[in-house]
Amino acid sequence: MGKDALLTNEIMPKLNIAGFPEIYDDFNEDFPDIEQFITAIDLKYLRYQRTNESLAKKLDTIRNNIVNQVVALFDIQKLTVTKLDDIPLLKQFVEIIPREAGILTMNYDCVLDKALWLSNRWSPRGGYYLSSFPANDDENSRKDNILLLKLHGSCNFRTRSTDRDLVAVEITDEMFPNCHAQINPRTSNLDYGAKVLIMSYIKQYPRDIMMLWRKAICSLRQTDKLTVIGCSLRDEDTFLRFGLYHFGMKEQVNNFTVEIVDQSNEHCKVIEDKIRPLLANPEQQKIQCFGCLQEYFQSQKTSHATAR
Repeated sequence: MGKDALLTNEIMPKLNIAGFPEIYDDFNEDFPDIEQFITAIDLKYLRYQRTNESLAKKLDTIRNNIVNQVVALFDIQKLTVTKLDDIPLLKQFVEIIPREAGILTMNYDCVLDKALWLSNRWSPRGGYYLSSFPANDDENSRKDNILLLKLHGSCNFRTRSTDRDLVAVEITDEMFPNCHAQINPRTSNLDYGAKVLIMSYIKQYPRDIMMLWRKAICSLRQTDKLTVIGCSLRDEDTFLRFGLYHFGMKEQVNNFTVEIVDQSNEHCKVIEDKIRPLLANPEQQKIQCFGCLQEYFQSQKTSHATAR
């Protein structure tokens, strides 16, 4: 996706905090990425919530402003896929996703969403496992029934103005071509900003997002194969670490497999050392490492050919 696809530690220099002296002290080298920075603001908000209501409200406004800036960096207008053939690695990834797979992602952009839609294997109608939008049909179940669980929210998730616990999912033809949908567009009364983007270690998840986490934990308990792609498993991400413990808890299964895909074998080893203590039955769970996506894709083609 080029330079537009920022890594976490590349977001901070893009932010504009002019006019926000309340957070100048937090905006420095002590917080090299957006998640640590947002966490600092959340902690300050909680500190003043009972002692200085006006400052707490200001901090809440500042947080929303920063979240909206991040949305602009990753939104459909900034990161988009017109044709899968234009991005071969993404096309290969979408092709090897098994039927009825559960994809747990912390990304905020809609690149994978759109790629899955263009592959005709997935639909936003039912594919997000969120039902709080006016669409009665579960079109996703008539495709490959892949679930895309966006556990930290998404650029096309909105908090409803009437109930901040409910998520309004934006589904448009611009985002999903030929979807013939205009559900919860941003100009509607349902738009309350992308407050659903959760980029903090202070876990205050809306009810709908908690439903995604419960489904993720259920999926981890049911599957016998877990593939970790480009996820650093940071110690602060306590929800994810808790969820991983549930992998391999199924009864009467003798072997579980964890595949780690990262940008080098050295990175994979770091993730392996982190993930092994988090698993329910590490002695049953075989861990395989792949130092690049192409190596992983080749292994999948080989295993599929062997199975046939």
